[in-house]
Amino acid sequence: MEDSIPDRYEHNPMLVLVENFVLDAIGRLDSEQAARLNDIVNRTFGGTDWRTTLRHQLALPADTQTTLNTLWRRRQEEAELKQEDLTVEDFARQMADELFRDMGQ
Repeated sequence: MEDSIPDRYEHNPMLVLVENFVLDAIGRLDSEQAARLNDIVNRTFGGTDWRTTLRHQLALPADTQTTLNTLWRRRQEEAELKQEDLTVEDFARQMADELFRDMGQ
């Protein structure tokens, strides 16, 4: 039987939330997924807006979403110049990894 949770998330389930936060910041999270996240995050941590709640839980600056959007555009341009593929999922994973590395995890 195959494990339904990839090892990446089994050891740190917050990565899923952060990756979705990144996808939302760059306009790539569908509204149904955002609604599900709003319910899950606010039921778990309290609050009324999952983005704000998650940002507070992770002690992220208020301008994090804007910063991520700017960084996404910049990395897209860099990838294009280097003729590399950069998917939104790759970018979200990279940003989540960087965030948790900066937190010492």
